[in-house]
Amino acid sequence: MDIETSHKPIRPPPNRIKAVVYVLISWIFFTSVIALSRTATARTSVPTVLFFQNLVSMIIILPWMIKNGGRSLYLSKIGVIVLRALAGYICYAFIFLAVQRIPLVNIVLLSNSAPLFIPIVIWLWKRVKIRAGLWVGISIGFVGIAVILRPGAHLINVGALFGVGAAICMAISMIAQRRLVKSEPLYTILFYYFLISTILSIPFIIEKWTPLDASTLFILLTIGVLFVIGQLFFITAFKYEKPSFLGSFNYSAVVYGALIEWLFWDHFPSLLTIVGILIVCTGGIITILQGNGRGFTSMPKGPEPKPPEKDQSSNQ
Repeated sequence: MDIETSHKPIRPPPNRIKAVVYVLISWIFFTSVIALSRTATARTSVPTVLFFQNLVSMIIILPWMIKNGGRSLYLSKIGVIVLRALAGYICYAFIFLAVQRIPLVNIVLLSNSAPLFIPIVIWLWKRVKIRAGLWVGISIGFVGIAVILRPGAHLINVGALFGVGAAICMAISMIAQRRLVKSEPLYTILFYYFLISTILSIPFIIEKWTPLDASTLFILLTIGVLFVIGQLFFITAFKYEKPSFLGSFNYSAVVYGALIEWLFWDHFPSLLTIVGILIVCTGGIITILQGNGRGFTSMPKGPEPKPPEKDQSSNQ
């Protein structure tokens, strides 16, 4: 039996509604992780939070890996899985650094501006160009971000730069995930992501290690559980739709972040922020209408070379 052929997961047909629902649910968990990380990083180091986030997640999916034996460890795209793990790890490192410095809504919005960078990543990766209709939706979304963050009102600071860095890394991770789900089982993708991220954290956690009290340990364990659930929903969504389309729904995290900040920190977004959120949603809807592969076209190729002319003398 051909291992590579038999190992590939059955690709489900495109299902836009299911993909959107999965992404919206995933960001409830991801936003909760970011909110909890504000408390966690105030008590311990960022590498410690990253270590527990990924170690706990890896332990949770180990039963599936053991059940499926050695074939669950097989990968046909090692380079892509490493890229995905590195991008995801750095993304959350930036997020945890940013959440210490700027409001929750701001970091959630900045880190989820990945749709603005996905076209650039796709252009660099696959050499395709973006049609005007998709750029309209992306541009409107960017205007909404500007309204919410109000450029000039302490936007350009270290925390904001961390947020932008997180968005770039998230865009790379989303593109890599889309490629992986075409050929690799879901749990295999997650296992290697958690494994690589856990290993990356070890040198830093040794240097920054401090004893943990019971409440801090509970928060770290909760972060790990919420993170793996969010990852399961998030990565499954890419079986049904393209990242260029689903990226717009990352903005739902802004709504979740605003609610969490209001409920737990008694900080409600201003009217201008709410208007900005509505603008972002409008940009997302336009992107939906332009998505599903219609927003991208192949880069024009050069003229086909002409076949060499026959040597007439040889036929005479």
